Amino acid sequence: MVYRFSYKSYCLPLRAPLRTAHGLWTEREGLVVRLEDEVGRAGYGEIAPIPWFGTETLAEAEEICRKFGDKVAAALLAEVPEKFGCVRFALAQARDAQEQTRPEAALHRLPVAALLPAGREAVPLLRQKLEAGFLAFKWKVGVGAIDDELGLLDDLLAHLPGHARLRLDANGGWTRKQAERWLARCADRPVEFVEQPVAPADEDALLGLAGDYPVKLALDESVVRLADARRWQGVGWPGVFVVKPALAGPLAELTEWILATKADVVLSSAIETALGRAAILRAGLSQPLTTRALGFGTGEIFGDRCWDGPVIGPLADASCIAADPGEELWSALG
Repeated sequence: MVYRFSYKSYCLPLRAPLRTAHGLWTEREGLVVRLEDEVGRAGYGEIAPIPWFGTETLAEAEEICRKFGDKVAAALLAEVPEKFGCVRFALAQARDAQEQTRPEAALHRLPVAALLPAGREAVPLLRQKLEAGFLAFKWKVGVGAIDDELGLLDDLLAHLPGHARLRLDANGGWTRKQAERWLARCADRPVEFVEQPVAPADEDALLGLAGDYPVKLALDESVVRLADARRWQGVGWPGVFVVKPALAGPLAELTEWILATKADVVLSSAIETALGRAAILRAGLSQPLTTRALGFGTGEIFGDRCWDGPVIGPLADASCIAADPGEELWSALG
């Protein structure tokens, strides 16, 4: 099989900059790829790298696309190295969409975790999201002074109903000593898990912290690609895997691993557009991949329904998935 191949780039400002331990994120850059088969069926995929998170760069992804030219054999698409997880995700997405002939499975519902910003703005937003029906929350920490953030943790938990849960995401920004202080404070409190407390390179600390404290830990930056998750599972990681499918590689490979190993997984957003998100949610809602709240409560990231897709509330279901956003987004890029 030989496909017609083309791609376009996008650069979208975030409606509200996202503060993390890695710094301030103000815009989203990526590529939309298009594959067309010999009878004219087209499929679209999204390449949404996050280099500071550990993925390939946008320039590397674009170089791969440039080398494909305007026609590419299926065998060449399959030869993209595993380290280019974002490219592999997009190519598989485009092929799956272009080759889709089977009726879709019935979609079930899953809770969604609302994203809370770093700093004091998290408190009023928590109250707002509770009123909207959210019961799971993810708070970005490791951004401000540790004493200030620990005080804010107390404020957030004071507003949290007993049936709700809070996730903390340090983005690898703590030292081991800081992580120990946080985990001691979180013991016996309604914290679902603490995500990536220390840097991915400090594997001994991650395993040690997971064994020393009752609070469940989760890996995020440590498991950018599926191969990373497999390796951590092989060394006996006892916690959660927060996987961003848009970074991990082909969705089919990820779902096969989860179903085969029963890994404790959270499917999470990489701040992709409606195109990548639709494929991820369709996979997550049609198969028993997780019972944990989805990490897609990011709100209207771009402030444009074309790129944001359908609104996601406290429960994700079929209404959250755009029917086929590929053609619309492709046309929007001119």
